[in-house]
Amino acid sequence: MNSIFFITLFNLLFATSYAQNTYVKLPLTQNSCPTYIIAEDIIANESVLAASKNLIDEVSVLKDKPNRKQHEFFNLTENGIIFISIKEEIPYKTQSELNLFFGINKDNNVYVNGYLLEDSNYKISTKSIVDIELVEPDSENKLEYKTINVWTLTKDQRINGCSGQNVN
Repeated sequence: MNSIFFITLFNLLFATSYAQNTYVKLPLTQNSCPTYIIAEDIIANESVLAASKNLIDEVSVLKDKPNRKQHEFFNLTENGIIFISIKEEIPYKTQSELNLFFGINKDNNVYVNGYLLEDSNYKISTKSIVDIELVEPDSENKLEYKTINVWTLTKDQRINGCSGQNVN
């Protein structure tokens, strides 16, 4: 009897510890593309890197799922993150600027490639914006307010993924 109790307790603790670290994303969001972060807080894509190839200082890759409590970029890590330091400034828009441009509350949530930006300090490279969707609340996405989803991926990358691409 005690062994059944401990097994049940262990399974419950195991399940709840992983349940807290789920990714917050829009329905039907699936891709295999990593997130590119430049200068610690600017989300970009490989086109910015191609243009700045000779100005790259440092590149590091995070492939493992970090702890949500310790990393403000947790929700962007489902497919890994490529952190890049470059020797030039990248033009960007803040989340508030994008929300105001689309006529919604400046503090509304912003999604990038279907993933919620949980930290409002992240900016988005203007050169990396491929498409922007205004997402209305419905029963499928369970949003409370209109929000925007910024795509830094092309339609081909959204469908076929990014495997085989590199920064070189």
